[in-house]
Amino acid sequence: MGRIAIIIAVSYGILGGLAVLVIAVLVWSSTVGRNKQTNLHKLADREKTWFGIVVVMLVALLFATIWFTPYGNSAGTNGQRFPVKAEQFAFIVPGRTLKVGEPVRFELTSADVNHGFAVFDSSNVLLFQIQVIPGATSEYVYTFKKPGTYHILCFEYCGVGHDEMKGEFTVRG
Repeated sequence: MGRIAIIIAVSYGILGGLAVLVIAVLVWSSTVGRNKQTNLHKLADREKTWFGIVVVMLVALLFATIWFTPYGNSAGTNGQRFPVKAEQFAFIVPGRTLKVGEPVRFELTSADVNHGFAVFDSSNVLLFQIQVIPGATSEYVYTFKKPGTYHILCFEYCGVGHDEMKGEFTVRG
């Protein structure tokens, strides 16, 4: 697991643990002192406090993870352009190799229906996935770190031949 994935997992783990703790405290406090009359002002103050805690937790989670969002990357002027056309039931991929360490701008179009363009490395680890929509060009920038053969699968059911919709390309050092 990569460093970023560990940071995200730990963030979600901490917030999940805090959520369980909050629920446990709420359940416990609602069962203690059942015979007393409910103080509505105190209850309203508690609700405001818990609302504030939840908002702070969500904002903290947002700032812990938003920096890892891959969208908005640019291939720059020295980037590689890689146009791919998706159609039932194939990916039409240029017959050239890509270079390691240089950003690649995937330009994806669909001739017919929605497709999911998913790229896997030789270990079958998912690197990225993007939706390909008819009538639009979907773009994604990725920099390959290792040479090898990369595999493409369709992640959006597109018809009876969907399971055969595959492709591949090569990245050299």
